Amino acid sequence: MLYVKFNDCFCVDFLLTIKLNFMKQVKTFLAVVIFSIFSFTQEAVANTVENTNTLPVELTIAGTFKSQPLVQLNFTANEQDNVFKILITDEAGVELYNSEVKGTVFSKQFLLDTDDLGDAVLYFEITGKKSGNKTVYKLNRQQQVTQKLNVVKL
Repeated sequence: MLYVKFNDCFCVDFLLTIKLNFMKQVKTFLAVVIFSIFSFTQEAVANTVENTNTLPVELTIAGTFKSQPLVQLNFTANEQDNVFKILITDEAGVELYNSEVKGTVFSKQFLLDTDDLGDAVLYFEITGKKSGNKTVYKLNRQQQVTQKLNVVKL
């Protein structure tokens, strides 16, 4: 009988090299996965902490009425925290408006008389009565005079 002997060392070395390369790739992949999980977890926790103290209220410019700016507060509250205090002050701290409103999904509009206010900076402070959370909006008026000059070759 004739026995043929293969070079066992070459096969073993080849298999070990493949296994080591595979293990390096797996370790790199696992490191990337773990890093990604921790990164997204920290971002989610930061967003949760940031959003717990905010109120479901938004201040928007609704347009103009008789060339006076119209501002709108939009509320989207829940049944537990549905009473809000609205306080409007100017930059000197003078109280211009103070009221409590109750509701879950509603809007409140304010017409700003720019003849009386001029260019004063206004602060809209909305406070949730039950939670005590506060949101403050700063509203200032900027006027721009635009002049357009066209030159046309005849």
